Amino acid sequence: QELLPAFFAMERRQSRGWGPSFKGLFFPRVSRAEEVPAASSSSGMDAPAASPAPPAQEPALQFEMFSREWQNISMQDNWDGFRVEAQNKVTENLQASHSLFLGTQLRECGYIYQFGPAFQSQDGRTMLVARAGLDGGVNGRAVQKVGSCWELKASSNSHLKDPQRNMHEGSIEYTGTQRAFAGKLAWQGAWLTGGAFTQKILPSLALGGDLTLVGVNGITTIGQVGLRYSEGQNSFTAAVTRTPDPKQPPGKHIHEGRLQFARRVTDRLSLGSEYKLSFPDKESGLSAGYEYSFRQARIQGLVDSDGKVSCCVSDYTGFGFSGMIDYARGDYKFGVVMHVLPQPEPGQQA
Repeated sequence: QELLPAFFAMERRQSRGWGPSFKGLFFPRVSRAEEVPAASSSSGMDAPAASPAPPAQEPALQFEMFSREWQNISMQDNWDGFRVEAQNKVTENLQASHSLFLGTQLRECGYIYQFGPAFQSQDGRTMLVARAGLDGGVNGRAVQKVGSCWELKASSNSHLKDPQRNMHEGSIEYTGTQRAFAGKLAWQGAWLTGGAFTQKILPSLALGGDLTLVGVNGITTIGQVGLRYSEGQNSFTAAVTRTPDPKQPPGKHIHEGRLQFARRVTDRLSLGSEYKLSFPDKESGLSAGYEYSFRQARIQGLVDSDGKVSCCVSDYTGFGFSGMIDYARGDYKFGVVMHVLPQPEPGQQA
């Protein structure tokens, strides 16, 4: 039962453990009007004009990505202290990355150093990422696209000093034009398996859900159902989650409903909000945020009714800033990041 509070707190996070989705669909090339050969007029009659090709249909979304617009606004990379991110291009497909944290509260020693390679094939269908840290942690991730609709993923986290941080996971995803589904098997201190399904009802409306079985207290279930409506610049999602209540004896469950709305005001600015209500404890919360994007940078801001205010400025070629204030807990975090990108040598392709 010691695994329950930490595990269910992780499962109830806004982004669940399916990980980010990599889109690998390739649409047929649409011919332009000027490329259509002119019809012969030898018969003396005008040929009917060629009808324009229909636009490519957007594929169905994985259930975990139903609220992707709100996730882009609310999911911030907040840190404290000074942080350095350095990347070095080793070959055309291989890159080495270094991360250094100084004066951080994430570790008792106050610093973190991680190093690892990142590989991506020329066609973008294979991706391998690995990281190793001075604290004894090693993690890796692999993604392989199969055909135009299938995707295989595997990830592993291992720690020499903290066995509770050992996690291993494998998953498979299918993304079609009308439906999508995924399945996974993982070890996170206990065995768990799950599946998710999405079905398009209308071009703008999709329904879906997921179910996870955890080998704790016999078999523990975590379920979720939801819908997504997207039209133009607006997107709306609603979901209901059923999870065991870690504050109550085994067998007691808690239900939580979430409503999320996001609007793309301009090509650069997006606004969003979320309302959540849990029962039977009747706890509620409201969040609002924004995202402003540049070519190589973006600004995110978030405020919620729990007394937390946060902002993140990410510049992927220079400096960045992060700030988070939790007035209810009296917690303050501020950080600065510097990105180091060595310039290519003369004659070397950028």
